[in-house]
Amino acid sequence: LPSKMKLFLAAFLIATSTTATQGAYVAPTANYDRCLTSTEADDIATAISSGIDVDLFPDKVSPDQSSYWDIEYHGTYKILKNTQDTINARYLLYQCGLSMPFNETELATQFDSVFSVPYDGGLVVTATTQIPNVEILGRRGQISAFAVTENLVSSPCLSQVLIPEGKDEGSITFLPLYNDTAVEDYLAANPDSLILGGSWDSAPKMKNKIVISDVGEDPQRAIDDGVDVNEAQAEWLEPVGSLFNQEKFAQEYNLERKQRYECHKENAAQLAAVEDDARPKVLWGDFSDYSSGFDAPASPNYYVTYAEHCQADLLIPEEGKEGSIESWGYKYMSDEEWLEFGKDADVWIYPSDNFNKLLGQKTEYLQQFKAVKNQQVYDYQMSGGEGWFERRLAEYDIVLLDMCQVVGRDVQTFPPHERMWLRNVFTESPGSLGVCTDADELFEPRHVECVRDEEQAVDTDKVVDIGVSSEQPSSANQVGFTYAFFTSMVLMWTVYA
Repeated sequence: LPSKMKLFLAAFLIATSTTATQGAYVAPTANYDRCLTSTEADDIATAISSGIDVDLFPDKVSPDQSSYWDIEYHGTYKILKNTQDTINARYLLYQCGLSMPFNETELATQFDSVFSVPYDGGLVVTATTQIPNVEILGRRGQISAFAVTENLVSSPCLSQVLIPEGKDEGSITFLPLYNDTAVEDYLAANPDSLILGGSWDSAPKMKNKIVISDVGEDPQRAIDDGVDVNEAQAEWLEPVGSLFNQEKFAQEYNLERKQRYECHKENAAQLAAVEDDARPKVLWGDFSDYSSGFDAPASPNYYVTYAEHCQADLLIPEEGKEGSIESWGYKYMSDEEWLEFGKDADVWIYPSDNFNKLLGQKTEYLQQFKAVKNQQVYDYQMSGGEGWFERRLAEYDIVLLDMCQVVGRDVQTFPPHERMWLRNVFTESPGSLGVCTDADELFEPRHVECVRDEEQAVDTDKVVDIGVSSEQPSSANQVGFTYAFFTSMVLMWTVYA
């Protein structure tokens, strides 16, 4: 053969063989929702040994509002970090179907827990605030144990369907409250379980535990960092989503929820500016039977943030005047101190379920409060007694609307907002979270859409669709193959010509 023809054939063979080798590994367009097959794992190992950059997690998240989590992506694995001062933990999450990326010594010295992802095993819930995020991500059915009291679980589909069925079938276990030994015993019997720990966990380094510090987000640090503590708490949906490779879904979900919240906040500010009236005064606190005193509010705190967004002033006691009653390291106000502190408040938010009992005991005393005389006292029972503690973080945009409505900032929404948490103790009865109609249905916290002024209208073409993405990694990268083949042919033609 002529020398140029030989060069042509050589170039063709090199180009096609290179394309075939590189074509074996196909870069995914979305995080895998399953384990890799052995063939896929072999192709990835070959690609890595050939010096090809492999990225199995194209959908990534990073903290925007939160202070206590971070995540690093390293091609075939990711490292989730809890940076809360009392936790300081690192969790290795590697793509299921691949070999462990570290040896035993490295695992023992560098990581507190190790899981392959997407995780599909049993979840142990240790705080009810963890339940909404698990349900939002469609992982309700993976809950296998609760280290919380059963009557504290408010989720309709858990409390009405899955828990009763699971207890009968033995697939759901309730563990004693605040008992690390019981959790360790459960883990010994169920070694593949993932334990979701909490912000004030007494054993944060327990094997197979991943601590979720949403409730622990510091309001003062949020102020210092220029972020919103309620958004910071809700953002923990994203690191929880990373356990299941659902970063894209969690991020888009958070974005839409945050957009509603910001819009409601802006509308409340505009409404207050138009009305040009005095900012209403809000009293926040309840009576403790155990301490025989009123629990005064502290600032900063999540409820102070809500009041500020609604253009209201939440009453905060001056330093040194938090109360003369000391109980278990906290201060409470006497009747006289509480009356002096809150008698002129326009609205009283009573964060407990015993106001009617208190009213029966102290009727004459309570009638001295402006909010009581005007029947402007609200507790959190519009959706039942315990739901507030479970869902408040997930429905923070709804809590904002409730607060704004009770202080007279009734912002526009579609449909018109009806309070879902704050209940007038004089005129409204306690409600509930409703009835579960399908335990397999994807859970979505309640919300209403924000209605902006015309000049602030949202471009509906840019509204994020938070439906579960059906996009999966493609089985072949046809574009890459076509490009490589075309390039090789150009090279060969140039050589031959």
